[in-house]
Order: sequence, then C-alpha cells, then structure tokens
Amino acid sequence: MPRRRPSLGIAPVVAGLAPRPADDDTTTAVLDAAATLLTAHGLHRWSMEDVADAAGVSRTSVYRRFANRDDLVHGVLARELRDTLAAIEAAAGAADSLEGKVIEGGLVALAALRGSLVEKLLQADPATFLPFLTTRAGPLVAIARQALVAGARRAGVDADEQQLAEAAEVAARLGLSLIVTRETAFPVDDPDELRASMVRFVGPMLAALTGA
Repeated sequence: MPRRRPSLGIAPVVAGLAPRPADDDTTTAVLDAAATLLTAHGLHRWSMEDVADAAGVSRTSVYRRFANRDDLVHGVLARELRDTLAAIEAAAGAADSLEGKVIEGGLVALAALRGSLVEKLLQADPATFLPFLTTRAGPLVAIARQALVAGARRAGVDADEQQLAEAAEVAARLGLSLIVTRETAFPVDDPDELRASMVRFVGPMLAALTGA
C-alpha cells in the first residue's frame, strides 16, 4: 500500500515558531533525519521507521516526540523557518543603517532559499506544496510583515503604523513571490550585483517611508 503523503498546514508551522526549550539531541537527530529524507524523497516514499533508522534511535523515541508524519513534517518546516528568521534578524541587526538592515536581511533570506527544504519540496511536489505558499500563505505573510515592522521600529523608524505595515507587506510579498517563481530580472545569483540592485530600489522606498 502506498504511504500517505503528509497533510500540510500553515497553522502547525506557525505554532512551531513559538518560544520553546532547546531541542534535545534525540529530537535534533530525528528532525535532521526527516529533513534529509524529505530532501531526497519529497513528501512520500519514507516512513517514521525510516526516520528512526536514519536518526539511529528507536521508533518509540520518534513517536514520543512526533505523533505522526504530519507532525514531523511540520516540525521540520517550523525549524527551518525559525532558523531563517533568526539569520535574517542577525544580519539586519549587524547593519548600521535602516537601508543596510533591509538589504542585508533580504540577502540572507534569498541565500537561505537556495537549497532549502522549501525549495526542494516545491520542486518535488508542487501540487501539494504550492498552496502552502500561495492560497494558504496568509499567515506566512503576516509573520514576515510583523517581523519587518518590529525591526523597523527597533531601527528608529517613526512612520505611520498603517504606512509601515503596508511597506512591510510589499517586502514580504515580494520575498514570497521569489520563492514561488525564481525567474526574475534581479541578479539573484550574484550577491554583489544583487546588493547593488537592492540599493537602487530600497533607498527610494525607505526615503518615501521615512520622509528623508
């Protein structure tokens, strides 16, 4: 009997972004093994038993942490998203100017996409995974928008709340569109050229937002 594909949902991934204790070694091994299997086989052709074997742990240890394959896939995706958001925040935090924060954070986000599990799943099983990033992507846009607004406030941007939310949403939707459709006029394969390109359009956008 063919193995059932996991049923993807945004809500469990979003729930996985909540503050939580650090993963223990076994949980990390299970998530690593599942990520490897997902990268190699997509959303099917693997089982919880395969994960246990790859992680070098018992089936009981896997099921103690994840009730089923759906939970495990959501856990892997939530971890990747948490790591990506943390990397973006770190890159933006290291920049001195607001423009630099936006640009460096954007560059890290695009770099994280290359070879990511999200990219692999989108290529391997677009029929299942595409709605996750399109018609059901509202919560992802909201997460990105809220993170961008919070970052702008920490950087001292004193703009109208609605105006800032709208600008953040434009940036979030642009990022999501680049995940879904990689063909673009932006030089995404050359970090230096991409940085220069972002300077050309980010600067004016921020000037309009801040009144500088």
